[in-house]
Amino acid sequence: MSFTVFDPTDGPVVKTFSAAPRPASLAGKVVGILDNGKPKSDVLLREVQELFRSKAGVKDFVVVRKTSAYRPAPDGQLGDLAQRVDAVVTGIGD
Repeated sequence: MSFTVFDPTDGPVVKTFSAAPRPASLAGKVVGILDNGKPKSDVLLREVQELFRSKAGVKDFVVVRKTSAYRPAPDGQLGDLAQRVDAVVTGIGD
């Protein structure tokens, strides 16, 4: 009889990244909203949009909803969003 032993202490592979530079202002910019798909996240992010529009002068929004709150957004979805906007905000719900 043989056994396969798995070491549960080995963590996931972490991708390194650098944060994008922040724009000096959001006035006149297009902001991406990445909705994580959790309950009520759309309600929270609509409020964020209204605040950004009224307080920061954001011109427009591109809203993208992840297919699952429990998995990262697919690279293709993130790449497409990054090409269409000047900055991205992500948020949670519940």
